[in-house]
Amino acid sequence: MQAFILFLSTFLLSFSIAPKPILSSEWCQTQPCLDFFGITINQISSSILVYALAFYGLFVGYRFFKNKVIHTSRLYWSISLILGGLGALAAGTSFQAFGYELKCAGNVFCDRTSSFEILYNILSVWSAGVLLLAISASFLQKSRRRSLTFATILHAAFYTILCLVAYGQDQFIWISFEFLLLYISPVYLAVFVLTGIEFKKRKNMKTHKYFTAWLILMLTIIAYYIYSICLVTEYLWLKGLWFSANDVLHLGMMGWLYYLSNYLMSAVEDCK
Repeated sequence: MQAFILFLSTFLLSFSIAPKPILSSEWCQTQPCLDFFGITINQISSSILVYALAFYGLFVGYRFFKNKVIHTSRLYWSISLILGGLGALAAGTSFQAFGYELKCAGNVFCDRTSSFEILYNILSVWSAGVLLLAISASFLQKSRRRSLTFATILHAAFYTILCLVAYGQDQFIWISFEFLLLYISPVYLAVFVLTGIEFKKRKNMKTHKYFTAWLILMLTIIAYYIYSICLVTEYLWLKGLWFSANDVLHLGMMGWLYYLSNYLMSAVEDCK
């Protein structure tokens, strides 16, 4: 496994560059920090948003579980949202609230990542995988779901091993957010394809609700990337204001969760 990771890391380095190390003394120059009884808290507004998103995700996951009745698809939705909520807690702890304490305190240079970010990566991949199982339970007969279920579990398990080994070997590319998005993209593509096929076959209230849910999610991701590419975070920070691309993502995700909880959940049912 180590040789495999080193080989692929060399390949990826041909078109990907790991971020430069950041001096601990410069950490708070690039983002707002607050000293709270000797503890440095980063991005207080962003931290509040991401923790709010995490707990809201856990709540919506609980609602799906409470209303699962006989539907396996709702159970899968519940598990996916709970894993996602726990992942958001881990991400908010390391990327936002306690990033300095976890990666910089006591060091000359800040660490590039932390165990909380690894946990976030792993939970995100499993959350996406279980979401795919939820969609397949709604749109596919049980006999047609077996191969997809096996492939989904294998996909998430492989990433878990890869992520843990790469973290131990300090192979940053494999634990980066960019590689996470690349690795998880086929899962979401499968979700969109399954939904699209069902929408084409049956244009009813159920498929319209699913279509709207993915549209909200897609617009949120597009808004996140536009905000990032246009460097709006950096521009506002020069003006003394902090509103990052992550904040755009978190607000959009909260809107998505609201739609899931109040509109989509009633339409989620197993394939008959």
